[in-house]
Amino acid sequence: MEPFRKPIATFFATSFVVTAVMAILFLNFDRRAFSAETYQQAFAREDFYNKIPNLMAQSIVSGANMGQLPTVTQGMSLETWENFIRILLPPEVLKPIGDDVLISTFAYLNMERNSVQVNLTPVRTSMMSESGSQAILFLLNGLPACSAEQIAQITFNLLSGEQVQLCNPPTDMLPILMPVIQGEMQATAAVIPDQLTLFTAPFQDDPREKLQTARLLMRLSLILPIGCLLALTLFAVRSLQDWLTWWGVPLAATGFSSFVIGLIGAPILGAVLESILSRKLPDYLPSFLLDFTSDFAAAMVRALLTPVAWQGLLISFLGACMAGVGYYLKYKQP
Repeated sequence: MEPFRKPIATFFATSFVVTAVMAILFLNFDRRAFSAETYQQAFAREDFYNKIPNLMAQSIVSGANMGQLPTVTQGMSLETWENFIRILLPPEVLKPIGDDVLISTFAYLNMERNSVQVNLTPVRTSMMSESGSQAILFLLNGLPACSAEQIAQITFNLLSGEQVQLCNPPTDMLPILMPVIQGEMQATAAVIPDQLTLFTAPFQDDPREKLQTARLLMRLSLILPIGCLLALTLFAVRSLQDWLTWWGVPLAATGFSSFVIGLIGAPILGAVLESILSRKLPDYLPSFLLDFTSDFAAAMVRALLTPVAWQGLLISFLGACMAGVGYYLKYKQP
């Protein structure tokens, strides 16, 4: 057995380096990839919050019964709704809404909730205020000027309760339209719910169960390098100098490998994660999640590799110190 002791120990040392690097990646991924806080700063840089009005416009147009909306807003297209929301909700209001969507989404993925919801209370509040009327006026100013036939048609449609085709009315007509617009905006705000459910979990074959299983395996990935380290100790360690050397060198190699991956691994890991997200995100999720796979992948990579690099540097330093002391003790012996 003695002739095979060193080759077996070398095998377990090499296995420790490989499994330990994978465990560092998996543990950081499990810890950071499923937290909303990971993406808030990243999405602020990726202009995610600026795309929320389009998401909210899609939800309003597709989720509400357009026949129940007031006549003024029944003629508003998806693009018009988006522009209206951008005017109605400034960036300092949109960011909390976006953060709420992210928190709700990751609470859903972590099986803390069974649905993802967006809070529309700021929309309702703004629509019922003076800013709602000003937003409509701003949109009207951006539309082509009303012709005489359109003005007559608007007047007739308002009186008959039919759908109004929006255009830019003359200035002298605005005082007449303002009370109507304010009333219609308040009626529209009454129709819009406080919260809008973007999607809910399926009754059967919930993919989140497989996700939780995968996350459990990630957390258990640390067992393999610990087992390799214990086996290495069993076959190789006979003294303090052996322990410092046989632990120090693998730890230094593990830390250095993790540090290198943390520095230069972004393009490869980003492509892999984007491919996985594109193939694995279920079809029932809203389009904004499916369209943001590259943003999610980029945010995951940044959140993952930064701590991996620092942890690798720390482990490498610790292993180098242990190996250095071990070699010092070896050559110091008579």
